[in-house]
Amino acid sequence: MSAKRGKKKDEKPPPATGPGSRIIALPEPLRKKHIKRLPDGKKVHLNFGTANMKSLPIEIYDNEELSALTVRFNAENNRLKKLPKALASLENLEYIDVKNNAMTSFPASVSRLKKLVTLDITNNSVKKLPPAIHKATSLTTLLAPNNRLRALPKNIGKSGSLVYVDVSGNLIKSFKKGVYETGAHMVLSNNRLTEMPAATVKKPHIKRLDLDHNSIAFVPDSIDRLKCLTHLDLSHNSLDELPAQIGMVKYLHYLDVSDNSLKGIPDEICCLGYALDTLKLSNNEIAVLPDDIHKLRKLRVLEVAHNQIEYMPTSTAQLQAIKTISVTGNKLRSMKFAVSLSSLEHLYVAENAVEVIPDDIFHMKALVTLDVAGNGIRELPESIGKLKALKSLNAARNKISALPESLGQEQLLTFLDLSENRLTALPGDLRKLRNLESFHVGHNEIAAMPKSIEYLYQIRSLDVGTNGLTELHLPKTLTRLVLSDNPLMVNPTDYRSTLVVMGDKDHLRNLTHLELCKLGLDEIPPSVFNLRLLKHLDLSRNHIKSLTDNICKLRALEALIVCSNDLESLPVGLYALQQLRRLVLTENGLTEFLPAILKLFSLEELDLSHNSLRLLPDHFGDLNKLMRLDLSHNELVMFPQDRVDVLASLYELDVSHNHIDQMPIHFPYLYRLKILRAKSNDLTSLPGEMERLRSLEVFDLSDNILTALPESICKLPALKTLDVSDNKITTSFPKAWENLRQRASLTYGDQSSVKERPPQDRPKKEEEVKPSPKGKRKGKGSPNSARRNVIKSAPPAST
Repeated sequence: MSAKRGKKKDEKPPPATGPGSRIIALPEPLRKKHIKRLPDGKKVHLNFGTANMKSLPIEIYDNEELSALTVRFNAENNRLKKLPKALASLENLEYIDVKNNAMTSFPASVSRLKKLVTLDITNNSVKKLPPAIHKATSLTTLLAPNNRLRALPKNIGKSGSLVYVDVSGNLIKSFKKGVYETGAHMVLSNNRLTEMPAATVKKPHIKRLDLDHNSIAFVPDSIDRLKCLTHLDLSHNSLDELPAQIGMVKYLHYLDVSDNSLKGIPDEICCLGYALDTLKLSNNEIAVLPDDIHKLRKLRVLEVAHNQIEYMPTSTAQLQAIKTISVTGNKLRSMKFAVSLSSLEHLYVAENAVEVIPDDIFHMKALVTLDVAGNGIRELPESIGKLKALKSLNAARNKISALPESLGQEQLLTFLDLSENRLTALPGDLRKLRNLESFHVGHNEIAAMPKSIEYLYQIRSLDVGTNGLTELHLPKTLTRLVLSDNPLMVNPTDYRSTLVVMGDKDHLRNLTHLELCKLGLDEIPPSVFNLRLLKHLDLSRNHIKSLTDNICKLRALEALIVCSNDLESLPVGLYALQQLRRLVLTENGLTEFLPAILKLFSLEELDLSHNSLRLLPDHFGDLNKLMRLDLSHNELVMFPQDRVDVLASLYELDVSHNHIDQMPIHFPYLYRLKILRAKSNDLTSLPGEMERLRSLEVFDLSDNILTALPESICKLPALKTLDVSDNKITTSFPKAWENLRQRASLTYGDQSSVKERPPQDRPKKEEEVKPSPKGKRKGKGSPNSARRNVIKSAPPAST
């Protein structure tokens, strides 16, 4: 007995790290919060996601039980700057997710993880992938978009396991031809590629290659060696021709070369007759398509929109498998090329010079979508009513003055757009269009709406804006309604009037989108406040003086647009609109910034431009979802200095045409900001550390009184356009100015050393909170408040 007791006394608890270490010995907070057992009870998931961490506990890399059992590792949405090499000690890892951190490097040791299947390092600042990543022999998915990569690992093509690699949105200028040897789907979109390497490799296995949104100027003649290639996306590049060899990539199924500068395509493309399914050529300068296009027997999708095409090859009529043709935005005068395509389902001939829809269009038995908007068509033929499969007809922006009686009789039309034509009336009996879900007849000359419109029981969207309607009947099922710019009479006592009864009982109770612009309203019709499902309300170009507290009843509102009215103030209870994402109040008479706006937590866009605001609040409260802020054309004398970080989601800011004299010291920390316009203010200097604005592309500082620019302005990594013209920079510019000129468009003329601004009555900064007795003795105020009000001046310009 004593021997047993002695044995128990000698037993020690397992260590947390080192030999024999167990999970049970790790600190309790770590075990409970971050170590999860998977359903099988054996494997472990290490989960540190969204935990606001700068580093991870070191114990996790030196615990034997964790090393043996961990298969998933999550640490996304944190502030990690790096991971240690010891990550590889978790030798059975199958999944690593560290996206949305601040890492500049990733441990090369990850290549030793033989069971790793997925690695996700999206949205970091990693400059280099592990050189031996191909040795992670189970890795199938590698996700590294939106980093700072400048190249791919030299031997990535030697990986026999990779299936999908995404390195889009990086800084890669070129890649080795060895990439062609991988069988993976390679995504190199949105980089800085200028060329494709020659395809002179012995074993090309690549199947899918996405190279869109780069600056590639030519495709190598050796492209035909990529025998396994089935998908090639070269859209949004700088190509002006394609090699004839493209027609020899015999299994090419999908080719997208839209948004380039192609003048034509090689006839050899037609050699892909038994492979090519999708051909996208839109937004080029192509005038003629190959005569033998009919040889593309498998072609289902042909997109040649926005080119210079005047006629389609006659052989187009023989495309046996074709389902979709888009020739929008060309110079076509006829659409006869399509009428014999009995299998065609979607035809887009908008924005051409077509004046007649052929009578024999009825041969197009399979046609579901017909878009002829923006032509010179004067009438729709009666034969259009024989297209029994037709569901969507867009004939907007033409010269049509009447509708054929046949329209809708033998069809199940769900979408009909006749906006911007010359219609003076609609057919008296609209019941044949009873399947319509969207009916748009805005910008015509219609004086009355047939009562039969009430029988359109399926209709959801109705646009009758800009007509001559004085009254109208409306279906009860509408969710979207545009009534703008009509001579509607608003009589509050007329209970037959649409604007009086909407929202009552079951009348339009389901409306989510309502536009009542340019109706001469001097108040919001009270009935509007009954529309409790309303998400979008546009009241622009009226004479409304007040939104009234009733606006707060519309709790579902996501967009409120009240431009060009006579508002002088806003209701205090506006903060009740907690779903509001867009608030546009431009061109009113607002003189004060309503504090309640700061409590609109969901707000993404705020436009208060063209008002008379002079002061802003001390900070922007909880508007941390705000992405677009327009305060231009006001009388602002300062920008809030406090808690600028609240605006961390901002990507566009316009404070042009005000009297702001200082930018907040912490302004450069708005790292998502892409567009910053501060034209015509009273700025005399800029904060330092401007390079922290790493997403900034457009920066307008013209017409200020800047005397110098900080050196850091030349380090803005994404800058495309900078305007500092019409300032007082007469001595010199930053040292790296010439380098900046090489990669960005700079405007900096019209400088004047004598330029001045009239003095403004600016509120005096509170010298700080009352100093404590201790501070008083030292002759100092609160150090924090002092720091808040000191504005860094720009470094002196180089001489």
